[in-house]
Amino acid sequence: NAEIKIKSEKLENDGPLLITHWGFSGPAILRSSAWGAIALNEKGYKFDIQINFIQQTKEDVVDLLQNKKFDDPKKSIYKYNPFDFPKRFWISILQYCKISEQLVFADLSKKQIDLIAKELTEAEYAINGKSTFKDEFVTAGGVDLKEVNFQTMESKLIPNLFFAGEVLNI
Repeated sequence: NAEIKIKSEKLENDGPLLITHWGFSGPAILRSSAWGAIALNEKGYKFDIQINFIQQTKEDVVDLLQNKKFDDPKKSIYKYNPFDFPKRFWISILQYCKISEQLVFADLSKKQIDLIAKELTEAEYAINGKSTFKDEFVTAGGVDLKEVNFQTMESKLIPNLFFAGEVLNI
């Protein structure tokens, strides 16, 4: 579970986040895409996203890692993942932060701890378009809901014309 923010649109969501080979996905991303479909489409799907991968504050993570320096000083930082997420993701975070594979928790500097905590709780990524497959679960636009009788799904403007699904602007 993660918390995501699209600051320029004041969109915030939390829930499962998937990191795929081509970008971010999962319920948290899809909900944001749904609620911001029109605005994100107008931006050409180019915007910045902030992710808190662990739903904790940066200060909490700093405290946890500082405690590891004293509780488990000789444990390899690469071999011991103190969080409840896949080890492979932990290693990716450490590599992104340029943390040496030879370090043990006691060797972590205050700056390195701060960098890891920031990446886990306040990571920022530039989104540059939709997936390479150009598939969308949510479309922008459609028939205005004011023009539809929800009892029958018939157009209020044209008799015997009915709408359903993605053609509606929900």
